[in-house]
Amino acid sequence: MGDQANPFEAVQAMMLQNLEKVQSATQSYIDTVEKAMRGFPGANQDQITDFKAYLDRKVAANRDFVEKLLHAKDFQEAIRIEVEYFQSQWKATAEDARQIGSKMASAFNRSTG
Repeated sequence: MGDQANPFEAVQAMMLQNLEKVQSATQSYIDTVEKAMRGFPGANQDQITDFKAYLDRKVAANRDFVEKLLHAKDFQEAIRIEVEYFQSQWKATAEDARQIGSKMASAFNRSTG
């Protein structure tokens, strides 16, 4: 019985493989959305580029989080990983809001100036 693989490790390996498949499908979806958006008449190319970069950052952060979580050695490490992830997401959201506010103010100043 000692020779049997740990069932948790088998599930972990399967989840990591699925994560790679999901990553590939997600990237294909984002690329398709970007292409469709760029095809709209009058599309603002800079905004589309910014939006795609935002999506890419979110997807990467989520992928990294899941990958770290799948490699957690115990429950305590999993909780630490979750706390770090949520803290980083709060910081990223604050930075995104700051950038959006700055761009809106800039656009407003251009239209009134």
